[in-house]
Amino acid sequence: MQLSKVVGAILNDLSEAQDLANEYSSQLSYKYKKNQVVDNHENVLSNFQVPSAVLCEINLDLKFLIKEINLDGFTLDFEQTQKNCDTKASKIVKHLTEEINKSEDLNIEPNMITSDLINRLQSSLAKELYILCKKAFSSENDLAESEIQKILTDRLEDELLKWEGIQNFLEKGDVNDPKQVKRVGERREKIKKYCQDSLNNEMQESALTTMIEKVKGSPKTDVIVSPVALNKASTETIQSLRITAKYNESRWTISNAEST
Repeated sequence: MQLSKVVGAILNDLSEAQDLANEYSSQLSYKYKKNQVVDNHENVLSNFQVPSAVLCEINLDLKFLIKEINLDGFTLDFEQTQKNCDTKASKIVKHLTEEINKSEDLNIEPNMITSDLINRLQSSLAKELYILCKKAFSSENDLAESEIQKILTDRLEDELLKWEGIQNFLEKGDVNDPKQVKRVGERREKIKKYCQDSLNNEMQESALTTMIEKVKGSPKTDVIVSPVALNKASTETIQSLRITAKYNESRWTISNAEST
């Protein structure tokens, strides 16, 4: 594994950890919402600030063995690849929302598909596409085309179904009425089909690789980070890289790195 990818994976995991913390704080905000009544009593949590967590700095001591130094190679053009993912996500969501709006089977209510929902769908899908592109570039993605389609379909469907307006639309009426229950199930299946069709329309075979942009890279150090291999190696052959990563302006960056 390349040393740059090991460091990049660490930064990526730190960003995902911050994202999960932010998402959980957002969910907690509903519990702490002011003027909320819980079991006929005033919600005492409304007197407190919503808990949140920010990890500002982390120090890592990375141990590895040098396997090979590759002087030629390419690296992922992160910015352009992200733009390609944004563009593709925009096209997919545009097709999806147009089909939902004109569906006679769903009989969607006017203005149900808001700009906020569209932005949320595009952002979520672009993020998923970008993750898949990075895995494909690093040859860590062994997913079949059908598996990729399922991941993206599930992402779109999940974002649609947890949108409050869509939830209210699907569940309006008597929830104990068997006909209503059946109708909700049929609408959910219809939404899933529209998600699948929209992806099939834009994500043809090898569409993922066409979104990946590469640029000529600097020399790459191929390393071994397996604990088993490190345990068997002599102390003199083990390299160490001390990294200081800081969280600033909503992203993690390496502020200092030195060999020890």
